[in-house]
Amino acid sequence: MAVSSYVSSSQNSGCGCLLSLIFLGLLGLIFAPSYLSTSTRSNGQSEARTYIDSMNRAQQAYFLEQDKFADTIPALDLGIKTQTENYTYSTRLTDKAAFNYGIAFSDKYTYRKKYFGLLSKTIKQPLKSYVGGVFIIPATKVNPNAASDELTTISILCEATVIGSTQPAEPTYIDNQLTCGEGTIEL
Repeated sequence: MAVSSYVSSSQNSGCGCLLSLIFLGLLGLIFAPSYLSTSTRSNGQSEARTYIDSMNRAQQAYFLEQDKFADTIPALDLGIKTQTENYTYSTRLTDKAAFNYGIAFSDKYTYRKKYFGLLSKTIKQPLKSYVGGVFIIPATKVNPNAASDELTTISILCEATVIGSTQPAEPTYIDNQLTCGEGTIEL
């Protein structure tokens, strides 16, 4: 009699485990989208971040080869157009820096999905603008063993915190510190 009761008990617990697994699986289906993709940006903003970062790296390579910065985007030899569907790109030089801009068109938007369990909502937001800076510094600032007259470059990429087609403030290099300009954050 005890054996029969034991078998009966194990049959019930097997059913309970199966129901628990099904329940956990359903919970996973409901909440997984919110963990896997809370924000999906359009190609617009990722395009600008990629272009400005590439322009920064190309300016560093150009300086290494030419001892000066490129004064135009075509001179960087990246194949980047100065105007795309979403952004206008430009570069500006000073004696010690090159600034690369990706200015968003005011009528362009990025779309991202926000998930609420099985439901999602697409949110439309205007694109942000970007600025990159490449600065000439003494190589001894990054390598104490470098020759005292040797120069090198460092770079920074910044995103505007406000939406719009206004040129972001330029980053700075002061007291050995790279800093994004007012109204921008470092990426």
